[in-house]
Amino acid sequence: MTTYNKTLRLLASKLGLEDEEKVLRKAAELERLLQTKTFAGNNMTDTSKIVICLDLATNICGVDLDLKTAIKYSGLKQPTYINSRKIVENLLEISTDKLTISALCLTLQCSKVQGLAEQILEEFKKKAKMDVDISLPQYVCMALFHACRINKVKISKSKIIEKSRLKPAQWAKLNVDWSKFVDENFSSVKKKRGQSTKDNVENGNDDCEKMETDACNNEVLREPEIEPYEAWKRRMLEEAYKELKELQQSEKIQIMTPRKSPRKTPQKNSPCKTPNKVNGVRLLFPKDL
Repeated sequence: MTTYNKTLRLLASKLGLEDEEKVLRKAAELERLLQTKTFAGNNMTDTSKIVICLDLATNICGVDLDLKTAIKYSGLKQPTYINSRKIVENLLEISTDKLTISALCLTLQCSKVQGLAEQILEEFKKKAKMDVDISLPQYVCMALFHACRINKVKISKSKIIEKSRLKPAQWAKLNVDWSKFVDENFSSVKKKRGQSTKDNVENGNDDCEKMETDACNNEVLREPEIEPYEAWKRRMLEEAYKELKELQQSEKIQIMTPRKSPRKTPQKNSPCKTPNKVNGVRLLFPKDL
């Protein structure tokens, strides 16, 4: 019977895999292979690595495994466990859906910086002090992020952090190192980009100055004509007579407007008073007439 690591055997029993010889053998193989790989920016313990190896082994051998139980014994939270599992898959080259720069460019709609991102990634692999797997999602995302920074292309930072499978704090820490690396090795690209922008601005300023000069020349050519005094006097008098005539016509219309009819009820001092009554007989005309 094959002897396995005590921790591997113990965790396998906790996960109900102690009788699965194929799974144990595959998990031990993955663990030994993982020990030969070096990778930075992770918080996996030996226990979590073994649990992940058992998880991957069950997937390869077609054996069911309770994911919640595996996450519980790994000592990691669910998002961290999923990200760590993806990293191990990429390191051991058993993942079928590796993240590539071309695919990431299509997702974030920034295909014009694909060439520069690939150059940055290759240069990072050359200058790295240790052997790194540049196919890991955090490196792919970092290369594209800084390619967009150099070319001043706007992308969603939250989306690219999500694709990198890193926490925001981990991303910020890794970004500091990559910023130094990119500024040191791709400063010429940045200068060239800045120079072209400066040239465009200067050309734009020259065009503006030329337009302003032309406008000034046109203004000089188009000086306003001075109206003679006699013509101005005649024009002002005509306008005054015209306004006076209109005013007189409006007053005439007001005078010709008929007065309103008098009220039907006679007033106190009105000559049309109610006829006087004498002995109960209404007189049409007063006596004194």
